Amino acid sequence: MSIFKVCTARTTYVSIPGRSALRIGIFGAAVDVQCKAVAREAAALGADTLFIEPDAFDRGLPLSMLDGRTFYLGEQVDDVQGFYLRYIPAPYAPSMERDGELVLYEDWFTTYMHTRERASYFVAWLLQLAHRGATLVNGPHAASVMQYKPFQLHALRSLGAQVPRTLISNDPAAIRAFHAEVKDVIYKPIMGGAITRVLDAEALERLEDVTASPVIFQERAPGEDLRIMLVGDEIVSAVSIETPEQHLDFRADPVYSGGEASYREVALPEPVRRFCREAARACGLTFAGIDIKRQGDAWVFLELNSSPIYLDVELKLGHPISRAIARRVVEGARGQK
Repeated sequence: MSIFKVCTARTTYVSIPGRSALRIGIFGAAVDVQCKAVAREAAALGADTLFIEPDAFDRGLPLSMLDGRTFYLGEQVDDVQGFYLRYIPAPYAPSMERDGELVLYEDWFTTYMHTRERASYFVAWLLQLAHRGATLVNGPHAASVMQYKPFQLHALRSLGAQVPRTLISNDPAAIRAFHAEVKDVIYKPIMGGAITRVLDAEALERLEDVTASPVIFQERAPGEDLRIMLVGDEIVSAVSIETPEQHLDFRADPVYSGGEASYREVALPEPVRRFCREAARACGLTFAGIDIKRQGDAWVFLELNSSPIYLDVELKLGHPISRAIARRVVEGARGQK
């Protein structure tokens, strides 16, 4: 297959009707509920929205850079100076499950090369926007930093926040020693993409599997799951995630993933609020979802997310998260006019 072959375009871009003098952009699908929520709030602030579809290249939608000018769907879009980044495409090798194993498609290399070039285009576009002074929530630098969880832990620890005891290693002997000392240990990948699991007897028997690449091992932090949403220096939402059973990783709870979780507002002590602000700032995040475990007076920081899922909290508790994001983007874009 030629590297120049593209799919046939099937749709055109979607914007809020009644174009005004100001436009913002959203890197994300027009059908994504969080993207639509931010677009609605932007419209209330007097701005139209241009959706940069993450699968634009898959669909053959025209994108071009010509001598420093950027075109999307045949229209120059350099007037757009504020963006919400819901999703940035990343390279991937297509696979499918067969007999309990993941296997690559026969044309995996061609697909991987296509996705690599597409991701490079989008990130280059975003870097150009950042260089020009556009408002990006969050910019590609911060979003990429968030993939590297060891740096997050370093940033939190350097600020004096309480974090779990952590070993990052591919050394089975070091992992066994850590487990013998800590006892209750969980593990997860450095770049995310999988739920947290317990380092139990079965996992200890398979430690030779980790020699090819390092894994994060941590002392399990007990307590209730808290999710804090921060936009700029404003803590827009702080909730406890409540499900019938407490899972090791609340994302794996079918009640949570099915949208049936309930949320309880939490009052954060000023030192915790300060840590949230300082941690987001240290990681370069304008918008952050911060995960904390609380047990009594102990507040243990787990990680920060640069594009957290939040709409369920907004709908159930009325926390104005989309409004805060839209206001940050729109005000930033107006400042560039």
